[in-house]
Amino acid sequence: MSTTAPAPATSTRLSSRVVLDRAVAAMRAKRRVEVEVMESALAWAHAHTVTDEEVAAGWRSETIRTPGTAAALFGERPLPIAGDGTPLVAEFAVIELAGVLEQSHEATLALLGDVLDLAHRLPRLWALVRSLDVPVRLAREAARVSRDLDVVAAGHADRLLVWQPRRLNPHRVGVLVHEARLYADPDRAIADHDEALAARRVEVHHEQGAPGVSEVFMSLDTADAIAFDNTVSTMATTMKALGHHGDLGVRRAHAVGLLADPQQALDLLAAADVADPDREVDPDRDEAVCVAEEAAYAAADPFRRPTTHPRNGQTGQTGRTGGSGEVRLVLHVTDRDLIAHDQSVDSHGIDPRGVARSDELGPMLLGRLQAWLLTAGKVVIQPVLDAERMPAVDAHDPPTRMAAAVRLRDGTCVFPGCNRPSDRADLDHITAYVPIDDGGPPGQTHPNNLAPLCRRHHRAKTFGAFTYHRRPDGAYEWTLPSGRRITTDPPRPRPRPDRPDEPDHFT
Repeated sequence: MSTTAPAPATSTRLSSRVVLDRAVAAMRAKRRVEVEVMESALAWAHAHTVTDEEVAAGWRSETIRTPGTAAALFGERPLPIAGDGTPLVAEFAVIELAGVLEQSHEATLALLGDVLDLAHRLPRLWALVRSLDVPVRLAREAARVSRDLDVVAAGHADRLLVWQPRRLNPHRVGVLVHEARLYADPDRAIADHDEALAARRVEVHHEQGAPGVSEVFMSLDTADAIAFDNTVSTMATTMKALGHHGDLGVRRAHAVGLLADPQQALDLLAAADVADPDREVDPDRDEAVCVAEEAAYAAADPFRRPTTHPRNGQTGQTGRTGGSGEVRLVLHVTDRDLIAHDQSVDSHGIDPRGVARSDELGPMLLGRLQAWLLTAGKVVIQPVLDAERMPAVDAHDPPTRMAAAVRLRDGTCVFPGCNRPSDRADLDHITAYVPIDDGGPPGQTHPNNLAPLCRRHHRAKTFGAFTYHRRPDGAYEWTLPSGRRITTDPPRPRPRPDRPDEPDHFT
């Protein structure tokens, strides 16, 4: 009987690295081919552009002879297929290219329009595409969503898009372009918002869900959506405390179902007060808890209607105290956004057309934010947190202000390509914390040794062969189990619309 010795671990690591190198090389080759297609399409478009002078001089006058003739009606025309500032393209050139590429006319129009927008309106992003630093699909999405912008606004969108190129994804592309749109045309932003509010709706689709399950689509005002999300989360948390064994998604869905009966929802929300350590209550006797337990475990009933329960001598009174809870918003606002230089300043000295940015909600006009704050019962403004000026501590858990400063500094999980928000991530000690009692040095917990990691990448760093460190420029360099190193983008000043001549970050 013979046995085969297992392969050495070093050999396994080397083979794994070879596989990863092949994958990286294949991805770069794919990007290079996609860029070659885009560059070829651009060269074709430039070879068949029509200038304004040619149009004025009667372009293709040999085929367009007399107004009203078939040639004038159906002959070749110059097409505006991209945004403001891009050249016109001969119509039949598009048809020819579509035939060669064996794709539809509409797909070819989109291809030419996207590459013309990139080359003429988003040149910084186009340069990163050509250097294989940004995928073609993301660049084309940026060209598509920015097509309605004028040349100046497109220039600012271009600077925003190349500000942190490794963090781009389809959603972030749309957010950054919308921020440029807010600066360029706040009146339109207000009109678009009002139009969207007028189109709010709630739809129930019984035919699209699995058997016994229906799908609900809601389009809400963002303020209502935040309040709705907080209420559903509170109800789902209470249901778990009462013994509901479903996961979070199931409990949230059950909570939404309970909203069909407002009284049951109020009973469940009233039971949330049991979690308040300052309230003395017997969960086995408190009526709110008992009713909430019944609601949490009640079978679904499509025929139920809103009900009322007499309590304290009054119908529909739950005895619940307190307001609707707290909502914490982190907003980034500069002095230039707050103070205007024209007659648009309101009585409080704030420019309603200034732009505030929220990592969670995206950019918004200050006038809209002000309307929200006027409806709040209490507004607490916290000062700016500077992570660089905070002293180190010996404890494992960072102080509240230090934790908040680190999360604001990085914004997302610091693993390359991960965009999970930092406020939903763990705070990891880059150099593992050693308890003081076990001989650990003092001052191990400080901002430069802390970074937000989502649970997936935190587990990989803790239990796998993943290591990383924070470089002096603020970027994070990771070493993967294969030995390959990847680096995130360092933090950079955010491009501002009033400084279009600032040097580009990637040059």
